[in-house]
Amino acid sequence: MVCDPESYKKKYAFFNSVDEYIDSDELAEKNGDNNIYRIDYEFINNFNNNKFSELSIMCNKFVYLVDALYKRNTGSSFNSDYDFDYLNYWLNTKINDIDCEISCKKSFFQNLRAGTKGIRNWGNLGSEIYNIEENELNDINTLYNLHKNFSKLNKEIKESNPKEDEFMTYAKNCVKGYQELKDKCTGNEPKFCENLTNFKQKYEEINLCKYNFSKWRKEKLPSLTKDSDESLPDCETTVKEVDRETEQGYRGSPEPVESHSNMNVHSITIGVVTTLVISFIYFIFYKFTSFGSLIRSRIVKEGKKPGNLDVDMDHFSHTSEYGHFNSESKTYGIAYNS
Repeated sequence: MVCDPESYKKKYAFFNSVDEYIDSDELAEKNGDNNIYRIDYEFINNFNNNKFSELSIMCNKFVYLVDALYKRNTGSSFNSDYDFDYLNYWLNTKINDIDCEISCKKSFFQNLRAGTKGIRNWGNLGSEIYNIEENELNDINTLYNLHKNFSKLNKEIKESNPKEDEFMTYAKNCVKGYQELKDKCTGNEPKFCENLTNFKQKYEEINLCKYNFSKWRKEKLPSLTKDSDESLPDCETTVKEVDRETEQGYRGSPEPVESHSNMNVHSITIGVVTTLVISFIYFIFYKFTSFGSLIRSRIVKEGKKPGNLDVDMDHFSHTSEYGHFNSESKTYGIAYNS
């Protein structure tokens, strides 16, 4: 069996659907621990019996991942353009993480498939499993982890109460990973450069101003290409936004209707009380003073109606300048003249 490392065949094909594969990977990590596929692990001893437990768990997750990708298309088929590329990458990198001395990934896969009775729809996956050259595998892995960190970052900032420290950790991991790869982007690897550029664009498109953070007040995430973030624009409230918020504040706090009602009641009360007081004073003057006697005599003599009292009051105001005189004498004088 030929197990020599080969140049990466698909050239980052699965990165066209990388977010979907990241989600599937997370499901495999959560749900793939148990041996629900009745895998015979005996073959693992032929590769590394000291890592039997770790390799057994890895086999569970790999078979879970194969089954999940197959069933997502209603159990009909794999997306052979991308699925096999991703599964080959996944198996290569996981085996290397556990034991980089396992030199033949294809042989490991064939033993795993033969020992798995719970799943048979492997399709043509066997022909797509091969050893990826170490340098290329490292670059693929770094690029994949860039997208994984970005996926976690993107989910975190969209939470109702985002944990700012966590999303900044993911952002810093993205910066670190990008710095490791950017210098490798040469004309010799156009597909690699294309995928790295796509990641950079996706990262830089995020506008943080629409989220509420207490510490990070920049419009964008930490720069992938610069050591300092001082040049990043700040989140600023425009004048129009301030005016709009002020206007909304006024509209949002209308003067209570109750205050108008209270003012009207107060005015009416003052008017009624004033009228009653004036009427009472007038009644006292009219009933118990010489002023009242004078008015009554005028009414009797001239036959005036109460509505003409204003004329008498004017007349009285003029005659009063000549001093006080006895109302009875005044009455006598009028009788004499007649």
